[in-house]
Amino acid sequence: MTLLAGTALASIPLSSGAWAATAPADADNLGEIIVTGTRRIDRSVADSPSPVDVFTPEDLERQAGSDTQDLIRTLVPSFNVGHFSSDDGSGIVRPPTLRGLPPDETLVLINGKRFHRSALVQIAGDAQTSGSQGADLNQIPAIAIKQLEVLRDGASAQYGSDAIAGVMNFTLKDAADGGSVIVQWGQDYAGDGATGHIQVNSGLPLGDRGFVNISAEYQKNDPTDRGVERSDVTDLKASGYNPGPKGYPTPNQRWGDNAVEAERLFINSGIDLTDNSKIYLFGNFGHSNEKESFYYRDPVSSWLGTTFPLTSGGNFSWASVYPGGYHPWFYGDILDSSITGGYKTTLKSGLIIDASASYGRDEVRYNLTNTVNPSLGPSSPTQFYVGTQTQEETDLNLDLTYPVHIDWLASPLTLAGGAEYRRETYTITPGDAASYTSGAYAAYVPVGSNGMPGFTPTDAGQFPRSNYAFYADAEADVIKDLSLGFALRYEDFSDFGNTTNWKVTGRYQLTDWLAVRSSVNTGFRAPTPGQENVSKVTTIFQNGNPVEQGTYPVGSAIARYYGAQALKPETSFNIAGGLVFDLPYKVNLTVDYYNIKVEDRIGITSTYSVTAADIVAQPALAAVGVGGQVNYFANGFDTRTQGVDIVANKTFDLDTAGELHATAAMNINHTVVTKYNPTVIGLGQVQDLQNESPHYRATLTGVWDIGKFSILGRASYFGAWEDNVSICGTTCLGQNFDPAWIFDAEVSYKVLDDLTASIGGQNVGDKYPAKIRPEFGTYGVGQQYSFSSPYGYDGGYYYVRLKYDF
Repeated sequence: MTLLAGTALASIPLSSGAWAATAPADADNLGEIIVTGTRRIDRSVADSPSPVDVFTPEDLERQAGSDTQDLIRTLVPSFNVGHFSSDDGSGIVRPPTLRGLPPDETLVLINGKRFHRSALVQIAGDAQTSGSQGADLNQIPAIAIKQLEVLRDGASAQYGSDAIAGVMNFTLKDAADGGSVIVQWGQDYAGDGATGHIQVNSGLPLGDRGFVNISAEYQKNDPTDRGVERSDVTDLKASGYNPGPKGYPTPNQRWGDNAVEAERLFINSGIDLTDNSKIYLFGNFGHSNEKESFYYRDPVSSWLGTTFPLTSGGNFSWASVYPGGYHPWFYGDILDSSITGGYKTTLKSGLIIDASASYGRDEVRYNLTNTVNPSLGPSSPTQFYVGTQTQEETDLNLDLTYPVHIDWLASPLTLAGGAEYRRETYTITPGDAASYTSGAYAAYVPVGSNGMPGFTPTDAGQFPRSNYAFYADAEADVIKDLSLGFALRYEDFSDFGNTTNWKVTGRYQLTDWLAVRSSVNTGFRAPTPGQENVSKVTTIFQNGNPVEQGTYPVGSAIARYYGAQALKPETSFNIAGGLVFDLPYKVNLTVDYYNIKVEDRIGITSTYSVTAADIVAQPALAAVGVGGQVNYFANGFDTRTQGVDIVANKTFDLDTAGELHATAAMNINHTVVTKYNPTVIGLGQVQDLQNESPHYRATLTGVWDIGKFSILGRASYFGAWEDNVSICGTTCLGQNFDPAWIFDAEVSYKVLDDLTASIGGQNVGDKYPAKIRPEFGTYGVGQQYSFSSPYGYDGGYYYVRLKYDF
């Protein structure tokens, strides 16, 4: 009791902490039975010992976005995802954050089973996500989701590694008949960024006791561009330079969302063998292709203007091929698939047995066009296969749940236990030889497919890891109003040894209208094989000049040369406590405090500048050259993230005027870097970790149902934030951005019983963040807006949607 009350009361003072909030869509969801964060089969949102938010298909449908991550960002205030451009893979698999923590610290489940990670290791991204490797949520079509549960609490003791920030469990639709078709089209106010989206869901019977539920979607997004003309192009025009009839590329560099085309399929099925046993099978297949613009190379000051002698005689300059300069086109092809099957039964004794096996695979294949390997001279191809990264995961699970009836307990004691075996393999496949070959002219110009040299045979390989785990937990109502739970999990990794994590939860109903809940838990996240072994060289631009930047495995000679050490697991300690109010007039209010301490966090180091002496000592550094940059993965810092979730729900009965469902959620989240190694990460990274995301988020949502009409209004508040530009001495120069309100609206009309038409807008006020100040230098490469903008930088968006139910 002391622990429960003390932790809950700790949520009230806010002087040293911050707040965070996520919200169920409306008060009706408080009675939903949940399966995330508990082994009991009778838990609802309202009596959960940990905060869990539940979202329905209707919640997901009332959004303007065409990908799942943007939908969740609108619903969950502490969930953020950036819009990255000209940023390698981060623009292809956008990394989200939950409570300011990276995507690989949030566990993703499908039907309660672990969903595999993306093959893409985030080399770019922002301060919170750089270096992470999480699941690709966009592979899950919104129309396939029956219920989304977001557990806002650490759960490593229950689910294993990756559950430090929380858990997202996507339950798939399981109807055996009926279905729906949704068609949506939209466009940005600016006239670009048109999106087309078709989704289909259908339930079919499988014999007399089974079902097959199929969901499919097709998505096509046109690119956006919010850049301006680059200063080097402006200077070339002013100087009278003549690019010839080809002119300059238009735009000379694109800053905006990528062009996307995707097809995705999810299948969920099951057969009841008896009244108490069933078999189930579900899985997915997805393919998407994204096209991204890389940095522009100007024909005078970049290597294009370098003249060198050909071995066949005469002189040559790449400016003769690209007299107006050029920018490479970067393509990411993603193939994602998984399959999970299992058997679940309930014995006469009450013992529930769930045995399952799953396999997941994600492949990201890279291609470049409209570029060359400059070192090959005039014989260079202009398009390249750069290589492939693949993530494969196999999971075997046995879960046991058994209710024990004990006279002195107010409820059955739910005992649970189980075992898990998991094997994952990260694979790098080399690109075309021409994409990495050092040609005869390497002394004059860069080596490899310009923009991103291909993965070499030295980079390539298969990097496996396995681990097994055993867990046990117990949960019961000790007395009528007091519920307690305990979980313990032991894991053994083939490369990082073993760990034991625990979690204690409790909930006490103080009065008819007030309950207190609390949890304390530890967490653990082992570095992924991808983080340990990824290798990539890309071209970045500094002050308008191209610079090769290489990220090398921690075990490589280059990384060791710059001080790399073997990666260690991240560990965490979480404290949470909250109050649950059932107020007069059916107002539901929850206030939940959390404090998450993470040690030895993994990220990418600051860059090291390569000198001629470095290349003599490590000849492999010739791939980035003198003036190039090197970084690697490291355990560089510790953080403490504090917050409070505040959520209020109310449904108003307006008699003949229908019903109004209202939700208010507030999110204040604050991360502090408590310790860091300045030789590994710089002050600029520290400032971004602490201030790059708003500390304050709030959403006010109302849905008014009246007759055949349904009207939605949403106001989202984003607090002030800061973007550091890495001009650092004893302090770092950064730009502060003002708070902003973003408004969304939608009107739906039931044309027929089975046909609903909707029209709506996202960011209807056409709000843009402030432009980056010219003295920060990014205007030189045409960038107007910061990638860190929590509400994007595309402005307003309008859409129309038709939904047909059958």
